[in-house]
Amino acid sequence: MKIGFIINDLHSMNLEKDTSVYLMKEAFMRGHDIYAFDATDVTHKNSSLYANCTKINFPNPGELNFDKLQVESIEVKDFEFVINRLNPPFNKEYLYLTQMLEISGVDCINPAKALRENNEKLIILNFPDLIPFSKVTNSLEEIEDVFKTEKIEKIVLKPLDGMGGKSIFFIERGDKNLNVIWETISQKGKKHFIIQEFIEEAINGDNRLIFINYELLPRKVVRVPSHKDFRGNLAAGATSKIEPVTKKDQEVAEKIIPYLKANEIYFAGADLLGGKLSEINLTSPTCLQEIHRNSDLDPAKVFWDNLEK
Repeated sequence: MKIGFIINDLHSMNLEKDTSVYLMKEAFMRGHDIYAFDATDVTHKNSSLYANCTKINFPNPGELNFDKLQVESIEVKDFEFVINRLNPPFNKEYLYLTQMLEISGVDCINPAKALRENNEKLIILNFPDLIPFSKVTNSLEEIEDVFKTEKIEKIVLKPLDGMGGKSIFFIERGDKNLNVIWETISQKGKKHFIIQEFIEEAINGDNRLIFINYELLPRKVVRVPSHKDFRGNLAAGATSKIEPVTKKDQEVAEKIIPYLKANEIYFAGADLLGGKLSEINLTSPTCLQEIHRNSDLDPAKVFWDNLEK
């Protein structure tokens, strides 16, 4: 089978952590032909979507190092599977790609429609009983109102289009940096962001639950912030450990899975802080390599076994 990966970091992958190359390698070892292309590589013509695709070869079965072979123009519908793993931000080019994929009848993992209609920060608003106090706004006054009316002492501000912990701010009541933080994150009121109550249990780790084929993996990644940072993101210096999922994790998962099924979100990662749902990653979920290296579970096999059934 021919399998296409839509990715934008083919030239800068961290092979020790990258989930895309990990999934590519497993598919390659199963005898599939692997190709990669970016949003900038596509052209819609003659009522079809074509992509200039780089063929990928893994010369050493024991390593994730890969060779980039010839570039071929391929009609995207010719791929047996298209694995869509473009990283945020979800900009206009990303939007146009999802539209061209859908118009051309290309089914993806995850579907273009689901990616277009489900922002990773806003998706949690579908689960009001699972989330910490949250408010989406572009207003400085609305931030101040959280401290005044809600009696909350600590909050975090997140841009709606970020990833890897980028541009997330921690603010305590009375912080004199509030105005400049608002100016920065909202571009003086031009962009919305999400306010969430800071969860004190976050110091013990950000719990990443992994869903493949609408089922919760039995292992989770706990990302513990460094002593220099409040963010539980590996890209921000957090360290990780693998733990079995808990009964509480399973209860949260049972409430999320029907939504994943309804939107055909085959692969997702949900982040829990102190048992509270903080976001759901569906554009390019990560942490599979960490689970594989530190447990008896091989998530790549789970991923492809379910697709090949």
